[in-house]
Amino acid sequence: MPDQALEVRRRIRALLVELYGGDEFVSTVSDSASLRQSGVSSNALVSLLVSMEDAFGFEWDDDVEPEALRSIESLADHVLSIRG
Repeated sequence: MPDQALEVRRRIRALLVELYGGDEFVSTVSDSASLRQSGVSSNALVSLLVSMEDAFGFEWDDDVEPEALRSIESLADHVLSIRG
């Protein structure tokens, strides 16, 4: 499972790099840091969530816990939890 978690986090980082057009910003954010506090706008977060749906083949539930959207780590944990 740790290898899967690492791979999902890497993929989320790659999606963020695509959204920001480079890795300058993404390389400064730790996996556990709050994305919002790190400077990810609401629009960028929504774009990331849509990109994650495409990349990982799932749809976000309307009632997803806000904490699941907090960081790269929490996003990865959510993806792994729905993969079963």
